[in-house]
Amino acid sequence: MHKHIIWIVTGCVALTGMGCASNRPRTAAEGQAVFAALQKAAAVAGKKVEPSLALIKIEKEESATKAMGGMIMIRGGGDASPLMSGVVLTSKGHVLAPSIIKTDDDSRITVFIGENEYVARPVKTDDTLGMTILKIDSDETFIPLDFTKAADLTVGEWAVVLKPTDENADYQKLSILSVCQGEIIGRYRRFLLSQSLANSPGALVVNLSGQVVGLADMGMVLAANDLRDDIKNFIADASGASSPDDDKKKKGWFGAMFEPVNKDYAKAKKLSLSTLCVIHAVKGSPAATAGLRDGDLIVAINGKPLRLTGVRALEYFMKSLHPRVGEKFALTALRNNKPVEISGTFSKPPEPETLRAEDLGVTVLAITDSEAFTHNLSTDRGVLVTEVHRGSPAATSGTFRQTLITKEDVITELAGQPTPTLEAFSKALETIRRNHPPVVLVKYSRGLLTGYAGLNLAIGEKDNGDKQ
Repeated sequence: MHKHIIWIVTGCVALTGMGCASNRPRTAAEGQAVFAALQKAAAVAGKKVEPSLALIKIEKEESATKAMGGMIMIRGGGDASPLMSGVVLTSKGHVLAPSIIKTDDDSRITVFIGENEYVARPVKTDDTLGMTILKIDSDETFIPLDFTKAADLTVGEWAVVLKPTDENADYQKLSILSVCQGEIIGRYRRFLLSQSLANSPGALVVNLSGQVVGLADMGMVLAANDLRDDIKNFIADASGASSPDDDKKKKGWFGAMFEPVNKDYAKAKKLSLSTLCVIHAVKGSPAATAGLRDGDLIVAINGKPLRLTGVRALEYFMKSLHPRVGEKFALTALRNNKPVEISGTFSKPPEPETLRAEDLGVTVLAITDSEAFTHNLSTDRGVLVTEVHRGSPAATSGTFRQTLITKEDVITELAGQPTPTLEAFSKALETIRRNHPPVVLVKYSRGLLTGYAGLNLAIGEKDNGDKQ
C-alpha cells in the first residue's frame, strides 16, 4: 500500500520569501516554489529518522498518568486509550516513552513502529526526566535513534515535528513544519515553536538537515543536546535491568558543598549570577582530590556554562552533575580571578561507621570531615550521637526536662578515657562492660559548651553494642 505524508505548514514566511533582502512582493509562482522546496526538505529530513519513530498506546482503567516534565495527561474511562509518541533507543527494542509508567503497571502497552504492532512492558522509570523505558517483547532488530548527532534551534529556523499514527490514520506520518520563536533557559532548555505542540507529547523534532533537535513536551521542545547524557545513562540502566539496589551502588560521590553567589558580590566582581561558591570541599573526596578548594567559584560544568540564578542555579548544577561511580566530571572554576580547569572521577560514597551502645543508650557515628562541616561541630575529637534510645540511661531527664545526652552531642570522654575516635570509644565501652560500674561519667561537647552527665547503668537495656 502506498503511504504518504500529511503536511501542516505554519508561518507566513513560507510564502513571503524567507530570508530575501528584497521588499518586492512574491508572485504566486515564487510562493509555490518556496512552499514546494520546504516540503521536499522536510520530507528528506523526516526520512532519516522515520524508522525510529514509535506510537505508544496504553489501555488501562486509571484516569491519569504523569507525563514528561510534570504534565498530567488526563483521559476518560471506558475504552479510550492515551496515545503518545516515542522513539526507539536500542536495536533490541527499548523505546523511550514521555510518561511515568510504573514497572508494576498491569496495563496493556502496545507499540506501533510503522505498520508493525508489538506488545511492550515498562522496565525503568526516571522521575527527574519524567520518562519511562519500554521493552518490546520481540527478537526482531530495530533501528535506534542517534542522539549523538543532535543540534540546537536558532530563532527563525525551521523545524519538523514528526508524529506517527495508528491504523485509524492508516499509519501515515504526520509532519508539522514550524518556526523556532525563542528559547527558555532551564535544566533542560526548551525551544518555542510557532505551532502548538500541546497535543504532541513525545513527538520527535528535527531540523531541515534531519538532525535531532528534541522531544515535544508541554507545548515546547526539550533540547536533545541537554537530554543526551541523561538518556544515555537512563538506557544503560534500563538495558541492564538494574534493581534499586544496583542504582544505589552506582550513585557516585562528589564531596563538596556549594551556595549561590550574592547578587551584589556578583555585580562587584562582574560574575554571572549563575556562579556557585564552594563553601567546603571534603578532605579525600573526589572534588578535593581533583583540586577543588574552598572559596572557588564554579562557572561551568562539563564544558557548559551554568544557568539560572540563586537556588535554581544550585539545583541545575546538582542535576547536571549527576554523579555515578566511575564516571568523570569536569568543572571550570575561578580562583583569584583566574580560570582553573578541574577534572576527576566520581567514587563510591563512604560508608558511615556507627556503633550502637545499648549500655549507655546511644548510637554514635565516627566524625569525618564531612560530618564536622555539615553539623557545624566545634570539635571533631569525639563521636557524634545520632540517636538516643528511649528508656535508656542516656534518655533520663536532666535539667529543664532535657535528656542527659541529646542528638548531635559529641562524646569526647567516657569514664575518664578520651574517645577521639570510634575505635577509642569502643575500647572505653569494653572497659566499662568488664568493670560493671553502677554509674558512668560522660563528657560531651554541645555546641560551644562542654558538659558532664552521670549515666545510671541500672536503667534500660544492657545488651552489647555492635559496630554497624
